[in-house]
Amino acid sequence: MNHYGILLGKRHFLYSSARVVEVEGWTFTVAPGVKVIAGGSANPLQTLISIYRGSEKVAQLVLIHRRHDTDLAIQAVSSDILLKLSPATRTVSVTEK
Repeated sequence: MNHYGILLGKRHFLYSSARVVEVEGWTFTVAPGVKVIAGGSANPLQTLISIYRGSEKVAQLVLIHRRHDTDLAIQAVSSDILLKLSPATRTVSVTEK
């Protein structure tokens, strides 16, 4: 199994090293060797998504939950990572430059 749900206190995290990861209706396709950790926000209207290559965090995104939709905001991205977003299909592709 490539992904694990981890419960720490009252917060639930998704940890995955799979190539395709689904987080709250959004599909993330990541490069080999990239890990996704999602969840853990103290705010129930947001889901934090951290993307790691090895032990280095290369991107941070946040899903903002609204009444009938979810928005994706990019907070930080490393210069050697390429993010391709498609809001219409709710997909995110993470590749190395």
